[in-house]
Amino acid sequence: MPSPTAIRRQTGSFILEAMISLMLFAVALLGLMALSVQGLNQVGQSKARNDASYIVGELLSEMWVSANVNLTTWTTRLQTAIPGATGSVYLATCQCSPNTAATTCTDSVGGTTSPASGTIAVANPQAVTVCVSWPDRKDASYPRLYQASSMITRN
Repeated sequence: MPSPTAIRRQTGSFILEAMISLMLFAVALLGLMALSVQGLNQVGQSKARNDASYIVGELLSEMWVSANVNLTTWTTRLQTAIPGATGSVYLATCQCSPNTAATTCTDSVGGTTSPASGTIAVANPQAVTVCVSWPDRKDASYPRLYQASSMITRN
């Protein structure tokens, strides 16, 4: 049987252990919540990239089938699918950046090309670059970019 002085020295240790355990559990729970929020943000960005890819693919497919394409309708579909998105179509092979996606594009020989607008007539063969830019939900100063290039040829 333990002595009365040994029992007095251990008084309150159970409460201290319980408080430390609860604090560790709370920190772990906060970590899980932070991971969940980050995962939801990544899912949202993945959906925006997937939507951009799908809508650009639709536009390029339409160009392969039809000589005249209405870009106004395409822009409306893009902005419906990805709020805040801007899209540009260039009748050249070029490299886009998030800052210039809506204005000009540097083509393969170093010149600049302005975006097409309205209803465009796609020549045969015709190099086409489509740029889509949208704001990042977490950091609006860092826009996201999707770009696709294709050589449109019809038989």
